[in-house]
Amino acid sequence: MADPTRPVKRDPLADRVVAGSRYLTIAAVVGSFLASITVQVYGLIRAVANAWDAFVVRDFSDEAAKEVLVDAVSTIDLFLLGTILFVFSIGFFQLFIEEVPNVPRSLKVESLADLKAKLTGVVIVALVVAFLGQAVEWDGQSTAIVALGLGIGVVILSLGFVTRYLEVGPSVLERGSAVVDDEGSKSDNPTRD
Repeated sequence: MADPTRPVKRDPLADRVVAGSRYLTIAAVVGSFLASITVQVYGLIRAVANAWDAFVVRDFSDEAAKEVLVDAVSTIDLFLLGTILFVFSIGFFQLFIEEVPNVPRSLKVESLADLKAKLTGVVIVALVVAFLGQAVEWDGQSTAIVALGLGIGVVILSLGFVTRYLEVGPSVLERGSAVVDDEGSKSDNPTRD
């Protein structure tokens, strides 16, 4: 049996391999960044094409206005997906490769939970926009829109709960909203360090 008081001899090669393995995430960073650029540029091209169609090709009837609205919402959906991919890319880079200087505070990622929270916020907005797109196309007769809305609502509530759970931890949710810290002070706004 090994003596627990004796220091463990570490293999320098193994240390270098483990330390260098963080660069494996570069594939995810580059891939998601390229996908973000692709989706954003495609969204821009669609926005220009939609504007051209709206003002040059189409008439100004109610049906044409509805079509313009559907096109605009689907273009916003593309930009949101591109944003999700960009947030993922920059977040992974900050977590595993190195800190990015001069990054806006809204994109600063210090932990995996931080990245999950940022992605969750953008995904919720994307779900709302997707629902808006369906609502615009709704014929007023089908009840499928209600099921879609309820499904999206359940997903948003679940994401909100999980995000809150990651932020404050399971013990805070089990005890309620008031937390007593190590010094005995009571706080109504529990957060995790």
